[in-house]
Amino acid sequence: MVIFGDHKRTRSAQQLREAVLAAAGAIGDLPAGIERHAAVVDLFVTASELVQGLADAEFDSKGVDSRSSRQKLGSEILVELSREILRSWRQGFARSGGLDASLLAKLAAIDCGSPITTGPAEGFALYALYPETYLLAALQSGLDANTCVIGIRSIGLGLAAMVAAALRAPLPLSVRPIGHPFRRHVCAAPELIGDWRDKPEARFAIVDEGPGLSGSSFHAVITWLEEQGICRERIHLFPSHRGGPGAHASADIQEMWSRCRCHVADFEAAFDGCVAPSLRQWMANLLGKADVELSEISGGEWRKHISVTSDHWPPAFPAFERRKFMPSASGERWLAKFAGFGESGGRKLRTAKALHEAGFGAQPVGLCHGFLVERWIDADRLDRVGMARDLLIEWLGRYLGWRAARLQTDESGASLDQLARMSVQNCEEALGKTPADALQAWFACQPSPGPTRRVEIDGRLHAWEILVHPDGSLLKTDAVDHCRSHDLIGCQGIEWDIAGARVEHDLSAAELSKLIGRIERTISINRALVYYLEPGYLAFQLGLWTIVGQSANDEDRMRATRQVERYKTGIVRLLGC
Repeated sequence: MVIFGDHKRTRSAQQLREAVLAAAGAIGDLPAGIERHAAVVDLFVTASELVQGLADAEFDSKGVDSRSSRQKLGSEILVELSREILRSWRQGFARSGGLDASLLAKLAAIDCGSPITTGPAEGFALYALYPETYLLAALQSGLDANTCVIGIRSIGLGLAAMVAAALRAPLPLSVRPIGHPFRRHVCAAPELIGDWRDKPEARFAIVDEGPGLSGSSFHAVITWLEEQGICRERIHLFPSHRGGPGAHASADIQEMWSRCRCHVADFEAAFDGCVAPSLRQWMANLLGKADVELSEISGGEWRKHISVTSDHWPPAFPAFERRKFMPSASGERWLAKFAGFGESGGRKLRTAKALHEAGFGAQPVGLCHGFLVERWIDADRLDRVGMARDLLIEWLGRYLGWRAARLQTDESGASLDQLARMSVQNCEEALGKTPADALQAWFACQPSPGPTRRVEIDGRLHAWEILVHPDGSLLKTDAVDHCRSHDLIGCQGIEWDIAGARVEHDLSAAELSKLIGRIERTISINRALVYYLEPGYLAFQLGLWTIVGQSANDEDRMRATRQVERYKTGIVRLLGC
């Protein structure tokens, strides 16, 4: 099934550098505490994105990873920022003051003459990967300064700087494995590791997030090191979790993983309240409450806190959910959900504020070192209580019209061709070749619907995502970041959400026309595009819930299976087969 995607974009390196410099200069204005610490981490994440983009640009021009003065300068910057984060973390966020003038000078000296291709690192934006955990893993590893640290780009470049800073090792190197996602390889000059080959007592640390479905990126770097004469016993791995490679790992990758030493530290260990303040203390400071209690509600556990029994729980995506907690104090409850570092988190906070001010979302409290905190809403869900169809369509029209007008973006998502290919492949895997061929022919017969303005789509208009207050008013949950998930869709025209509303609320042709008419009081709608996107929406949801069902427990597997059957029925009905 096709559901994942990676949305990169070309940016001005100079503009990104100016943003980094502005953020670096503002650090000195912040008092000691988690706000300053978080600002330094955000700066590190943004600077890592810049340095990674420049390194990739060099790789693209040369076809090989090698040493360069620009990459050396980038590594120096990231290691110095890592040392600042290490000092702040060890001091329990009590560090204050601005950054060293020499660091600011190095930032200003970065050669940014050409555009670069970048994108938010998934771990920093989606998966609650805290750089501080790599500091702790390195400190506990038993390795020392006689370690060659190698980061796997993109995110591994910055994380390698964290490991090098903690070990007091020389500047880290970085490589970009390429090729098929499950069979990657490294193209790097042998001199990249310089004299390290001739130091038998030296160790090699490979740093990245993951491993993912196959573990092939780590495997590619290990293979390259072995080709340079480095025996596997000298190689240490710094992944983000202890789970090992996923289902697509080959036998040799599994064997490799079992022989290399891995060093991992988790979020709880890095922020246990002994060295750095704990998450509970962060929340207490943000909320101004001394008696905060904290419960983790990730992986669908949030459903234990809604007012229905488990047999009426909505389906969930446990493996894909953002990490989340429930702070509570004095009879009040909040939702703390990971939103990301740097611009990723800040953008989601702005969207959450706009949604609340427009009357469509919960009240946000603030952003706290990667977590977006908002008030918990106790209310029934639309799938349980329902409401009059005309009132639902009116509300959907106002909500989607507002979203289309207020949340426009220049960010890209999947093209129409990509959506069509995804639809046909998912259809074939779920229903067989004959329906897939029929869907292929269906797309071929459609006139091109033409371009549309991209917006931050909601992407999740399922009935259980809409809350119903006792007075009948509606509120949308989980509405700030599905357009930037680790999936294929990305930012689309609002027509994607209109197609989603038709599917999720089983709108008749007349009701769909009424919904579009309500939205067009605000912004014009491409009706042909709504029609074109409907099978894409069905096929994407079909693929998503199929994958959820493969990794869920028995009860969630049953819930996912019901969704799969519903989307299959939708595709069959659309094709008339």
